[in-house]
Amino acid sequence: MVTRHSPPVVAHGPGRWRVLVVIGFGLIVGGGPLLVGAPGGDDAYYHAMRAEEHARCWLGGVALPRWYPDLNAGLGGPEARAYPLLPLSLQAALALAADDGVAATSLATVLIAVVAGMTMLRAGDRRNVPRAWGAVAAMAWSASPYLMIALHERVSLAEGWGLAVLPWVLDASLPPQPASRREMTAAALAWAVLLATQLPLAAMACGVVAAGHLAAPGRERLARIAGAGALGAAVAAVSWVPNLAALGRTASGFLTEGAFGFAGQFLPGGLANDPRLAHQLLLALAGATAAGLALAVFDRGAARGLGVAAVAAAIMATPLAGPLYRYLPGMALLQFPWRWVGVAACLATLAALRSTRRPLRAAAIVALVLPLAGVTWARWRLAPGAPLRPGDPGVVVARAAARYGVPPILPSFPAYLPRGVDLPAALADAAHARALVTRAGPSSPDRFEFRCDPSVGGTVRLPLLAADGWEVTLDGRRVGWSGERGLVAVVVAPGPHRIVARQTLLPEDIAGIALSLAGVALLALMWRKRPAPPAVT
Repeated sequence: MVTRHSPPVVAHGPGRWRVLVVIGFGLIVGGGPLLVGAPGGDDAYYHAMRAEEHARCWLGGVALPRWYPDLNAGLGGPEARAYPLLPLSLQAALALAADDGVAATSLATVLIAVVAGMTMLRAGDRRNVPRAWGAVAAMAWSASPYLMIALHERVSLAEGWGLAVLPWVLDASLPPQPASRREMTAAALAWAVLLATQLPLAAMACGVVAAGHLAAPGRERLARIAGAGALGAAVAAVSWVPNLAALGRTASGFLTEGAFGFAGQFLPGGLANDPRLAHQLLLALAGATAAGLALAVFDRGAARGLGVAAVAAAIMATPLAGPLYRYLPGMALLQFPWRWVGVAACLATLAALRSTRRPLRAAAIVALVLPLAGVTWARWRLAPGAPLRPGDPGVVVARAAARYGVPPILPSFPAYLPRGVDLPAALADAAHARALVTRAGPSSPDRFEFRCDPSVGGTVRLPLLAADGWEVTLDGRRVGWSGERGLVAVVVAPGPHRIVARQTLLPEDIAGIALSLAGVALLALMWRKRPAPPAVT
């Protein structure tokens, strides 16, 4: 009797030289503009401020910060509740490593470009594409015009991180994946990361994946991708559940009105207030559309479907998608239709990666990256100045933040202010409130103790922004509180009193944590390695 074993499966490894080349290229395109100065574009201040505040909360012993105490001239704010958890944690870790919130933003632009290239390289390895070609596609994605605009022009780091992991998500989720339980759990992990990184991009990717599976029906595969999505949502619940609940607790209408309204953001013609950015986005749209269209028309293999998907995603950035934005519930929360350009570029790159026709895939890559010639790399750079060190007092950090051109009070992003709070009125009344109470006791990022001694009973306002989540005790007894002129107000009797206000987890926080713990446990259970099949005799 002869025992025969199946031949070992040799993974198509990435090759050390390709990894080094892709990493090096990412360092160049992500870090090159830093030679001129730190990022200073649209959202640069908020990312630096959140990195510094999140790191300060960690140093203060708060593992899951939901309240930033130094915002709004020391009145605090619940900004962390409405923002995805994973970018906040990454920024805080970088701020602690560099001891500077500004440097954390700079480091993120470098790492995002590197991670983007590595995830595309991994997608090529999983499909056994030629090694050199996989490296070319990876570098093309790490330097894709839309990603460069997001990093260096808009400084939209959450979207940048989401785009960096998007090849991982799409490669693990689009047909014919997931083809097994193991692949289903891998897809679930990818979705969990994306959901905890940026919800609009996760919603767009979900639409692409759903359309792909509906166009290529398969009962078992549909069940697996639905299971992967549900499991990924459970694992990431600690982030997205509070994010969505914050839409009802904060002034989130700001996110869909005015400059954030979708009606004036379609390409071409959108962004009338920033014609240079509009021009760059239009070039990126043209490149992604041309690449996708070429692959959809001339390729006859697996790349064809991805090319069609790229063209469809590009159309979503144009006025042709206007009816969907107007009448489909929830579409307005995507805010900017031109965000679809990033999805289209990723799909076109994946399509070029899978194409077997050398001239066609080369032409597609050229079309994708050619708009880089029109992208501004260093228009918004920050002048040198004092760092935002997590260990510095809030007043010092606020003065350092003034180099971004904002008032030295670490102001919240307007959409993340508590609903109904008039910040100017609260700031105007804060001095009067501080004159009537005295800070006492040990301080922490989410616990505040005050002493007061009013001669007559009445309402005492605390220098804390009125927001859901406060638990107030008066002389050791839990009491109710109200919001007056945007501040927490407590009714007291005449005489000395000790008032303690503590930020607690809200029901959505507890529900998100519980769901995530259950999701992680289930993911670990499903990820268990199956025993090797017995030898064939």
